[in-house]
Amino acid sequence: MATNIKETLKKEWFILVLLLLPFAVSAVLWSQLPELVPIHFNFRGEVDRWGPKWKNAFLLPAIGVGIYLSMLITPLLDPKKKIAIHQKAMFATRIAISLFFAGMYALMMAKSLDVKLDMRVWLQAGIGVLFLVFGNYMGAIKHNYFIGIRTPWTLESAEVWKKTHRLGGKVFVVSGLLILLFAFVPGLNVPHFLTVLVVVSALIPSVYSWFAYRAIKSFDGKGE
Repeated sequence: MATNIKETLKKEWFILVLLLLPFAVSAVLWSQLPELVPIHFNFRGEVDRWGPKWKNAFLLPAIGVGIYLSMLITPLLDPKKKIAIHQKAMFATRIAISLFFAGMYALMMAKSLDVKLDMRVWLQAGIGVLFLVFGNYMGAIKHNYFIGIRTPWTLESAEVWKKTHRLGGKVFVVSGLLILLFAFVPGLNVPHFLTVLVVVSALIPSVYSWFAYRAIKSFDGKGE
């Protein structure tokens, strides 16, 4: 396990640089940051919570590092080894999430330094890109117990898993495009749109997995 992680870290050194660079930037900018900084925004992009500056400066990049490392460890814990640490889907996901956290750090530090920018637009755009990446690689995720659309029916049947993730990939790509569209097109800033779309994107493949499982069981029953 340790060997696999060490080899992957060597190959993905650029991701580590991306994740660790914020700590150095924070150290340089520390004295310029106010003691209280914005740490949370509502769906309109308005600050609704303030906190100590170390949360944006060090806690946020630390969370990014922690999530990256967890994505390295998780595949190695699979007892049936159905997902591999070197899979394209896993690699693309690690890059996408690392870029997302690097972008989040840049946005939060900019707001901490009172730089004028529309937080809603850029945060929503980042989520849209994540959806596009997940959607493009979702169909390549193999049947496993850790990552993907894990309903009782997808976990029970590899065929249901495959069908559900093919549909889920298409749903996520469409959702990602809509999220990007609603982020940048003036007049399309619909309150709670992002929340509704995320919920719907999760529900569609989950409900489909039940119907797919029922259809397969029904077909198997007729064949007996």
